[in-house]
Amino acid sequence: MAKHSRTWWGQKFISALESFTDSGRLQDGRAYSGDGRILRFDITKGLTTATIRGNVNLYFEVYKEPKYETEVKMTAIATKDWTKIIANMSSKASVVARLLLNEVPENIEDSLTSVGKHLLPYSSKDFQTECSCPDYSNPCKHIAGLCYRLSGELDQDPFLLFEMRGISKEDLQAELLKSPLGKALASELGEIAPLSQKSPINQPTITEDAVIKATIRSFSSC
Repeated sequence: MAKHSRTWWGQKFISALESFTDSGRLQDGRAYSGDGRILRFDITKGLTTATIRGNVNLYFEVYKEPKYETEVKMTAIATKDWTKIIANMSSKASVVARLLLNEVPENIEDSLTSVGKHLLPYSSKDFQTECSCPDYSNPCKHIAGLCYRLSGELDQDPFLLFEMRGISKEDLQAELLKSPLGKALASELGEIAPLSQKSPINQPTITEDAVIKATIRSFSSC
């Protein structure tokens, strides 16, 4: 399939969908991902919903242009598991640094697989989807279209993945800042909290030297 997302995490999200969805519905789904089809789009507390404009279809006895309610969410990770995951993250300076600077490191999955979880979807078990259309298949083309649209949103804000897995960016960063590494990095970078309010353009540039210094400082305070 042609790439529909620009980032590695967006592509992973779509690859999972494409692994278990009919190719014809995927092709139609890409056409359903634009504003001309998606009349309403919303992401709230990890649940993505949309109203999608459908087609007249005499085979399904749809005689006038319909509007379908569609939703996509991912299986959330339990709070107790997030506690273990964040503890694992907090031991890795590069991971803490990137997450505090509103970036998602490419080795992020290492911190989740250590407790048998993962951030990005890998199979149909990671998705919970519904659509009001009469198509018997799930995912249908409307769900596929919504997922393609969602992958574009993930390009812009990868922390939506965390939200879809049950933890907000603000809560994640707040917990990381409580760790020795988080405190040391915040100090090394010049009191960067609250980080969620800073734009990527105004964020401090993180260097390997800053990470090393913060790591040494965190061990010294233990």
